[in-house]
Amino acid sequence: MKRIILYMITTYCGLFLPYLLNAQEKAFQGTYAECQAQAKKENKLILIDLYFVGCMPCAEMDKQVFPDPSVVEELKANYLLYKTDVMKEMDGKRLARKYGAPGFPTYVIVNADGKTILTESGFFGVDRFVPLLKEAVQCNKSQLFLAFNTDLDNDYPAAYSERFIKSSEKHDFLELEGYLDQQKDLFSEAAFLANSITSFPKYTNWTYDNLPKLIKMYGGNLLRNKISALAAKKSKQFGSTQQLDSLESMLTYIRPTFNDKLWDVFLPGFITNYYTSSQDANTYLTLINQYKLYNNWDLKSNALGQVIIDQAKNTEVLKKILTEFQQQQLKQQLDAVDSYRLALLYYYLQDFNQATKAVTALLKADLSPAYLSTQKKEFIALKDAIDKKNSTQFQAKDIKKIIPLNIS
Repeated sequence: MKRIILYMITTYCGLFLPYLLNAQEKAFQGTYAECQAQAKKENKLILIDLYFVGCMPCAEMDKQVFPDPSVVEELKANYLLYKTDVMKEMDGKRLARKYGAPGFPTYVIVNADGKTILTESGFFGVDRFVPLLKEAVQCNKSQLFLAFNTDLDNDYPAAYSERFIKSSEKHDFLELEGYLDQQKDLFSEAAFLANSITSFPKYTNWTYDNLPKLIKMYGGNLLRNKISALAAKKSKQFGSTQQLDSLESMLTYIRPTFNDKLWDVFLPGFITNYYTSSQDANTYLTLINQYKLYNNWDLKSNALGQVIIDQAKNTEVLKKILTEFQQQQLKQQLDAVDSYRLALLYYYLQDFNQATKAVTALLKADLSPAYLSTQKKEFIALKDAIDKKNSTQFQAKDIKKIIPLNIS
Protein backbone atom coordinates (compact mmCIF):
# COMPACT_ATOMS: atom_id res chain seq x y z
CA MET A 1 0.00 0.00 0.00
CA LYS A 2 2.83 2.39 0.90
CA ARG A 3 4.47 1.69 -2.44
CA ILE A 4 1.23 2.47 -4.27
CA ILE A 5 0.85 5.76 -2.41
CA LEU A 6 4.50 6.63 -3.09
CA TYR A 7 4.01 5.82 -6.77
CA MET A 8 0.90 8.02 -6.93
CA ILE A 9 2.69 10.91 -5.24
CA THR A 10 5.73 10.54 -7.49
CA THR A 11 3.58 10.31 -10.61
CA TYR A 12 1.50 13.30 -9.55
CA CYS A 13 4.59 15.40 -8.87
CA GLY A 14 6.08 14.26 -12.16
CA LEU A 15 3.00 15.41 -14.01
CA PHE A 16 2.54 18.59 -12.06
CA LEU A 17 6.15 19.80 -11.90
CA PRO A 18 6.45 20.55 -15.65
CA TYR A 19 3.26 22.60 -15.34
CA LEU A 20 4.82 24.65 -12.53
CA LEU A 21 8.08 25.01 -14.40
CA ASN A 22 6.21 26.04 -17.53
CA ALA A 23 4.46 28.77 -15.54
CA GLN A 24 7.80 29.97 -14.21
CA GLU A 25 9.31 29.88 -17.70
CA LYS A 26 6.94 32.66 -18.63
CA ALA A 27 9.09 35.02 -16.59
CA PHE A 28 11.23 37.28 -18.76
CA GLN A 29 14.78 36.02 -19.18
CA GLY A 30 17.29 38.86 -19.22
CA THR A 31 18.17 42.08 -17.46
CA TYR A 32 15.63 44.56 -16.21
CA ALA A 33 16.70 47.03 -18.90
CA GLU A 34 16.05 44.38 -21.55
CA CYS A 35 12.67 43.66 -19.99
CA GLN A 36 11.79 47.35 -20.19
CA ALA A 37 12.76 47.45 -23.85
CA GLN A 38 10.61 44.39 -24.56
CA ALA A 39 7.68 45.91 -22.66
CA LYS A 40 7.84 48.96 -24.93
CA LYS A 41 7.82 46.75 -28.02
CA GLU A 42 4.79 44.81 -26.80
CA ASN A 43 3.13 47.78 -25.06
CA LYS A 44 2.72 45.78 -21.85
CA LEU A 45 3.06 46.44 -18.17
CA ILE A 46 5.86 44.86 -16.14
CA LEU A 47 5.10 42.88 -12.99
CA ILE A 48 8.29 42.94 -10.95
CA ASP A 49 8.50 40.03 -8.48
CA LEU A 50 11.15 40.70 -5.84
CA TYR A 51 11.91 37.44 -4.02
CA PHE A 52 14.71 35.38 -2.54
CA VAL A 53 15.41 31.66 -2.22
CA GLY A 54 14.13 30.45 1.14
CA CYS A 55 11.27 32.96 1.31
CA MET A 56 8.25 30.80 2.19
CA PRO A 57 5.52 33.20 0.95
CA CYS A 58 7.50 33.65 -2.28
CA ALA A 59 7.60 29.89 -2.79
CA GLU A 60 3.88 29.56 -2.03
CA MET A 61 3.10 32.22 -4.61
CA ASP A 62 5.04 30.17 -7.16
CA LYS A 63 3.19 26.99 -6.16
CA GLN A 64 -0.33 28.23 -5.62
CA VAL A 65 -0.82 31.48 -7.48
CA PHE A 66 1.35 31.98 -10.55
CA PRO A 67 0.35 28.63 -12.14
CA ASP A 68 -3.38 29.39 -11.74
CA PRO A 69 -5.07 29.73 -15.18
CA SER A 70 -6.70 33.07 -14.32
CA VAL A 71 -3.33 34.53 -13.29
CA VAL A 72 -1.59 33.09 -16.35
CA GLU A 73 -4.30 34.54 -18.58
CA GLU A 74 -4.05 38.03 -17.10
CA LEU A 75 -0.26 38.05 -17.25
CA LYS A 76 -0.22 36.80 -20.82
CA ALA A 77 -2.65 39.48 -21.94
CA ASN A 78 -1.19 42.52 -20.24
CA TYR A 79 2.18 41.85 -18.61
CA LEU A 80 5.75 40.81 -18.79
CA LEU A 81 6.72 39.02 -15.58
CA TYR A 82 10.15 39.98 -14.28
CA LYS A 83 11.33 37.82 -11.37
CA THR A 84 14.58 38.82 -9.65
CA ASP A 85 16.37 37.54 -6.56
CA VAL A 86 17.09 40.40 -4.16
CA MET A 87 19.94 38.50 -2.53
CA LYS A 88 21.80 37.26 -5.59
CA GLU A 89 21.04 39.57 -8.52
CA MET A 90 22.09 43.21 -8.78
CA ASP A 91 18.87 44.14 -10.56
CA GLY A 92 16.96 42.62 -7.65
CA LYS A 93 19.00 44.58 -5.11
CA ARG A 94 18.60 47.84 -7.00
CA LEU A 95 14.87 47.37 -7.45
CA ALA A 96 14.42 46.43 -3.78
CA ARG A 97 16.28 49.62 -2.84
CA LYS A 98 14.32 51.67 -5.36
CA TYR A 99 11.01 50.59 -3.85
CA GLY A 100 12.13 50.15 -0.25
CA ALA A 101 10.87 46.56 -0.22
CA PRO A 102 9.44 46.14 3.31
CA GLY A 103 8.94 42.38 3.02
CA PHE A 104 8.97 39.57 0.52
CA PRO A 105 7.70 38.92 -1.95
CA THR A 106 7.30 42.54 -2.98
CA TYR A 107 5.42 43.20 -6.20
CA VAL A 108 5.88 46.37 -8.22
CA ILE A 109 3.90 47.14 -11.36
CA VAL A 110 5.28 49.67 -13.82
CA ASN A 111 4.25 50.60 -17.33
CA ALA A 112 6.38 50.45 -20.46
CA ASP A 113 7.72 53.96 -19.77
CA GLY A 114 8.85 52.95 -16.30
CA LYS A 115 6.12 54.86 -14.45
CA THR A 116 5.16 53.14 -11.20
CA ILE A 117 1.52 52.10 -10.82
CA LEU A 118 1.50 50.25 -7.51
CA THR A 119 3.56 48.29 -5.00
CA GLU A 120 2.44 45.54 -2.63
CA SER A 121 4.15 43.00 -0.41
CA GLY A 122 3.29 39.58 0.94
CA PHE A 123 1.30 36.55 -0.13
CA PHE A 124 -1.73 37.18 -2.32
CA GLY A 125 -4.23 34.42 -3.00
CA VAL A 126 -5.55 34.13 -6.54
CA ASP A 127 -8.78 35.84 -5.46
CA ARG A 128 -6.78 38.93 -4.50
CA PHE A 129 -3.93 38.75 -7.00
CA VAL A 130 -5.99 38.79 -10.18
CA PRO A 131 -7.98 41.90 -9.09
CA LEU A 132 -4.66 43.57 -8.21
CA LEU A 133 -3.35 42.91 -11.71
CA LYS A 134 -6.58 44.17 -13.28
CA GLU A 135 -6.58 47.27 -11.09
CA ALA A 136 -3.11 48.18 -12.32
CA VAL A 137 -4.23 47.88 -15.94
CA GLN A 138 -7.07 50.31 -15.27
CA CYS A 139 -4.81 52.72 -13.37
CA ASN A 140 -2.44 52.76 -16.33
CA LYS A 141 -5.29 53.55 -18.73
CA SER A 142 -6.39 56.37 -16.42
CA GLN A 143 -2.81 57.66 -16.12
CA LEU A 144 -2.84 57.17 -12.34
CA PHE A 145 0.77 56.77 -11.28
CA LEU A 146 2.75 56.93 -8.05
CA ALA A 147 5.43 59.57 -7.51
CA PHE A 148 8.46 57.29 -7.92
CA ASN A 149 10.79 58.46 -10.69
CA THR A 150 12.16 56.06 -13.32
CA ASP A 151 15.79 56.02 -12.10
CA LEU A 152 17.05 52.96 -10.21
CA ASP A 153 20.14 54.75 -8.93
CA ASN A 154 18.98 57.85 -7.11
CA ASP A 155 21.11 59.69 -4.57
CA TYR A 156 20.24 57.51 -1.58
CA PRO A 157 21.78 58.02 1.87
CA ALA A 158 24.44 55.38 2.49
CA ALA A 159 22.75 53.99 5.62
CA TYR A 160 19.58 53.37 3.57
CA SER A 161 21.36 51.91 0.55
CA GLU A 162 23.36 49.56 2.80
CA ARG A 163 20.11 47.91 3.84
CA PHE A 164 19.67 46.53 0.32
CA ILE A 165 23.11 46.59 -1.29
CA LYS A 166 25.92 45.58 1.04
CA SER A 167 29.26 47.31 0.72
CA SER A 168 32.56 47.18 2.56
CA GLU A 169 31.61 50.37 4.40
CA LYS A 170 29.51 50.23 7.56
CA HIS A 171 26.95 52.91 8.25
CA ASP A 172 25.15 53.44 11.53
CA PHE A 173 21.40 53.37 11.10
CA LEU A 174 21.19 56.49 13.26
CA GLU A 175 22.82 58.41 10.41
CA LEU A 176 19.40 58.55 8.81
CA GLU A 177 18.08 60.93 11.46
CA GLY A 178 20.77 63.44 10.58
CA TYR A 179 20.06 62.89 6.90
CA LEU A 180 16.34 63.59 7.39
CA ASP A 181 17.13 66.68 9.48
CA GLN A 182 18.98 68.12 6.49
CA GLN A 183 16.22 67.51 3.94
CA LYS A 184 14.34 70.53 2.64
CA ASP A 185 11.65 68.31 1.12
CA LEU A 186 10.65 65.24 3.12
CA PHE A 187 8.21 64.31 0.36
CA SER A 188 11.06 63.67 -2.08
CA GLU A 189 11.55 60.03 -3.05
CA ALA A 190 14.91 59.47 -1.34
CA ALA A 191 13.79 61.18 1.87
CA PHE A 192 10.53 59.25 1.89
CA LEU A 193 12.35 55.93 1.47
CA ALA A 194 14.85 56.73 4.19
CA ASN A 195 12.02 57.73 6.54
CA SER A 196 10.05 54.58 5.72
CA ILE A 197 12.59 52.28 7.39
CA THR A 198 13.13 54.39 10.52
CA SER A 199 11.26 54.81 13.79
CA PHE A 200 12.43 58.26 14.87
CA PRO A 201 9.44 59.75 16.76
CA LYS A 202 9.72 63.16 15.07
CA TYR A 203 9.50 61.67 11.59
CA THR A 204 6.98 59.02 12.52
CA ASN A 205 4.66 61.78 13.71
CA TRP A 206 5.37 63.75 10.54
CA THR A 207 4.41 60.71 8.50
CA TYR A 208 1.16 60.33 10.42
CA ASP A 209 0.29 64.00 10.01
CA ASN A 210 0.92 63.83 6.25
CA LEU A 211 -0.48 60.36 5.68
CA PRO A 212 -3.14 61.15 3.02
CA LYS A 213 -0.63 62.96 0.80
CA LEU A 214 2.01 60.25 1.25
CA ILE A 215 -0.47 57.49 0.34
CA LYS A 216 -1.46 59.39 -2.79
CA MET A 217 2.19 59.87 -3.75
CA TYR A 218 3.70 56.48 -2.86
CA GLY A 219 0.88 54.10 -1.92
CA GLY A 220 0.37 52.47 1.46
CA ASN A 221 2.83 49.59 1.19
CA LEU A 222 5.86 51.43 2.61
CA LEU A 223 3.82 53.19 5.27
CA ARG A 224 2.20 50.21 7.01
CA ASN A 225 5.02 49.24 9.35
CA LYS A 226 5.44 52.77 10.65
CA ILE A 227 1.71 53.56 10.84
CA SER A 228 0.74 50.25 12.43
CA ALA A 229 3.36 50.69 15.16
CA LEU A 230 2.18 54.23 15.88
CA ALA A 231 -1.49 53.21 15.78
CA ALA A 232 -0.80 50.44 18.31
CA LYS A 233 0.59 53.05 20.72
CA LYS A 234 -2.19 55.53 20.07
CA SER A 235 -4.92 52.93 20.60
CA LYS A 236 -3.47 52.16 24.05
CA GLN A 237 -3.32 55.86 24.88
CA PHE A 238 -6.91 56.39 23.76
CA GLY A 239 -7.97 53.44 25.89
CA SER A 240 -6.26 54.74 29.01
CA THR A 241 -8.15 58.04 28.66
CA GLN A 242 -11.43 56.47 27.45
CA GLN A 243 -11.28 58.40 24.17
CA LEU A 244 -13.41 56.16 21.97
CA ASP A 245 -14.12 58.94 19.46
CA SER A 246 -10.38 59.45 19.01
CA LEU A 247 -9.85 55.73 18.42
CA GLU A 248 -12.56 55.58 15.77
CA SER A 249 -11.28 58.73 14.08
CA MET A 250 -7.79 57.25 13.97
CA LEU A 251 -9.05 54.00 12.47
CA THR A 252 -10.85 55.89 9.72
CA TYR A 253 -7.78 58.03 9.08
CA ILE A 254 -5.28 55.16 8.76
CA ARG A 255 -7.59 52.73 6.94
CA PRO A 256 -6.33 53.66 3.41
CA THR A 257 -2.83 52.57 4.45
CA PHE A 258 -3.92 48.92 4.49
CA ASN A 259 -5.29 46.61 1.84
CA ASP A 260 -8.41 44.67 2.84
CA LYS A 261 -6.59 41.55 3.96
CA LEU A 262 -4.03 43.36 6.11
CA TRP A 263 -6.72 45.56 7.64
CA ASP A 264 -8.40 42.38 8.85
CA VAL A 265 -5.06 41.35 10.38
CA PHE A 266 -4.14 44.62 12.11
CA LEU A 267 -7.53 46.01 13.17
CA PRO A 268 -8.20 43.47 15.97
CA GLY A 269 -4.89 44.42 17.57
CA PHE A 270 -5.71 48.12 17.62
CA ILE A 271 -9.11 47.54 19.20
CA THR A 272 -7.75 45.00 21.68
CA ASN A 273 -5.11 47.54 22.73
CA TYR A 274 -7.88 50.01 23.45
CA TYR A 275 -9.68 47.46 25.61
CA THR A 276 -6.50 46.39 27.43
CA SER A 277 -5.89 49.96 28.53
CA SER A 278 -9.50 50.93 29.17
CA GLN A 279 -10.85 47.67 30.61
CA ASP A 280 -14.17 48.85 29.14
CA ALA A 281 -15.51 45.44 28.20
CA ASN A 282 -18.94 46.67 27.08
CA THR A 283 -17.33 48.95 24.53
CA TYR A 284 -14.96 46.17 23.46
CA LEU A 285 -17.83 43.76 22.82
CA THR A 286 -19.60 46.46 20.83
CA LEU A 287 -16.51 47.16 18.74
CA ILE A 288 -15.97 43.46 18.02
CA ASN A 289 -19.42 43.31 16.45
CA GLN A 290 -19.31 46.78 14.89
CA TYR A 291 -16.09 46.10 13.01
CA LYS A 292 -16.74 42.36 12.49
CA LEU A 293 -13.30 41.68 13.85
CA TYR A 294 -13.33 37.89 13.75
CA ASN A 295 -14.49 35.83 10.80
CA ASN A 296 -14.65 32.55 12.74
CA TRP A 297 -15.59 31.40 16.21
CA ASP A 298 -12.13 30.20 17.28
CA LEU A 299 -10.63 33.66 16.78
CA LYS A 300 -13.50 35.31 18.61
CA SER A 301 -13.35 32.79 21.45
CA ASN A 302 -9.64 33.47 21.90
CA ALA A 303 -10.36 37.19 22.04
CA LEU A 304 -13.03 36.69 24.70
CA GLY A 305 -10.90 34.42 26.88
CA GLN A 306 -8.95 37.19 28.59
CA VAL A 307 -12.08 39.34 28.90
CA ILE A 308 -13.79 36.60 30.91
CA ILE A 309 -10.91 36.60 33.40
CA ASP A 310 -10.58 40.40 33.48
CA GLN A 311 -14.31 40.85 34.10
CA ALA A 312 -14.71 38.08 36.68
CA LYS A 313 -16.79 40.38 38.92
CA ASN A 314 -18.72 42.12 36.14
CA THR A 315 -21.97 40.18 35.99
CA GLU A 316 -23.40 42.23 33.12
CA VAL A 317 -20.43 41.53 30.84
CA LEU A 318 -20.18 37.86 31.84
CA LYS A 319 -23.83 37.30 30.95
CA LYS A 320 -23.31 38.87 27.51
CA ILE A 321 -20.35 36.61 26.82
CA LEU A 322 -22.19 33.59 28.22
CA THR A 323 -24.95 34.16 25.67
CA GLU A 324 -22.37 33.97 22.87
CA PHE A 325 -20.98 30.67 24.16
CA GLN A 326 -24.48 29.24 24.62
CA GLN A 327 -25.36 30.16 21.05
CA GLN A 328 -22.19 28.50 19.82
CA GLN A 329 -23.02 25.42 21.91
CA LEU A 330 -26.31 25.10 20.03
CA LYS A 331 -24.42 25.05 16.72
CA GLN A 332 -21.78 22.47 17.59
CA GLN A 333 -20.12 20.62 20.44
CA LEU A 334 -17.69 22.88 22.22
CA ASP A 335 -14.02 21.92 22.21
CA ALA A 336 -11.91 21.69 25.36
CA VAL A 337 -10.88 25.35 25.47
CA ASP A 338 -14.45 26.53 24.93
CA SER A 339 -15.64 24.15 27.65
CA TYR A 340 -13.02 25.64 29.97
CA ARG A 341 -14.23 29.15 29.21
CA LEU A 342 -17.85 28.14 29.62
CA ALA A 343 -17.09 26.57 33.01
CA LEU A 344 -15.31 29.78 34.02
CA LEU A 345 -18.33 31.87 33.04
CA TYR A 346 -20.72 29.77 35.13
CA TYR A 347 -18.19 29.68 37.98
CA TYR A 348 -17.83 33.47 38.10
CA LEU A 349 -21.61 33.83 37.87
CA GLN A 350 -21.88 31.33 40.75
CA ASP A 351 -24.12 29.02 38.74
CA PHE A 352 -22.33 26.00 40.16
CA ASN A 353 -24.71 23.39 38.72
CA GLN A 354 -24.01 24.52 35.16
CA ALA A 355 -20.35 25.01 36.00
CA THR A 356 -20.17 21.38 37.11
CA LYS A 357 -21.65 20.20 33.79
CA ALA A 358 -19.23 22.33 31.82
CA VAL A 359 -16.12 21.27 33.74
CA THR A 360 -17.21 17.61 33.52
CA ALA A 361 -17.45 17.97 29.73
CA LEU A 362 -14.04 19.61 29.78
CA LEU A 363 -12.38 16.72 31.63
CA LYS A 364 -14.00 14.22 29.23
CA ALA A 365 -12.76 16.12 26.17
CA ASP A 366 -9.69 15.20 24.17
CA LEU A 367 -6.81 16.63 26.19
CA SER A 368 -4.07 14.81 24.29
CA PRO A 369 -2.68 17.87 22.43
CA ALA A 370 0.38 19.11 24.29
CA TYR A 371 -0.98 22.58 24.94
CA LEU A 372 -3.99 20.99 26.68
CA SER A 373 -2.36 18.07 28.48
CA THR A 374 -0.03 20.47 30.28
CA GLN A 375 -3.09 22.33 31.58
CA LYS A 376 -4.85 19.33 33.09
CA LYS A 377 -3.90 20.37 36.65
CA GLU A 378 -5.47 23.74 35.88
CA PHE A 379 -8.72 22.09 34.85
CA ILE A 380 -8.79 19.86 37.94
CA ALA A 381 -8.17 22.89 40.16
CA LEU A 382 -11.17 24.60 38.54
CA LYS A 383 -13.32 21.54 39.22
CA ASP A 384 -12.22 21.55 42.84
CA ALA A 385 -13.19 25.22 43.24
CA ILE A 386 -16.56 24.54 41.61
CA ASP A 387 -17.18 21.53 43.85
CA LYS A 388 -16.45 23.70 46.88
CA LYS A 389 -18.65 26.49 45.47
CA ASN A 390 -15.83 28.90 46.18
CA SER A 391 -15.91 31.61 43.52
CA THR A 392 -12.69 33.24 44.73
CA GLN A 393 -10.46 30.17 45.11
CA PHE A 394 -9.50 29.63 41.47
CA GLN A 395 -6.97 31.87 39.68
CA ALA A 396 -7.70 31.36 36.00
CA LYS A 397 -5.23 31.37 33.12
CA ASP A 398 -6.06 32.54 29.62
CA ILE A 399 -5.56 29.32 27.66
CA LYS A 400 -5.58 30.01 23.93
CA LYS A 401 -6.71 27.71 21.15
CA ILE A 402 -3.96 26.82 18.74
CA ILE A 403 -5.22 28.02 15.36
CA PRO A 404 -3.28 26.71 12.32
CA LEU A 405 -1.61 29.38 10.21
CA ASN A 406 -3.23 29.96 6.86
CA ILE A 407 -0.86 31.85 4.61
CA SER A 408 -3.80 33.18 2.60
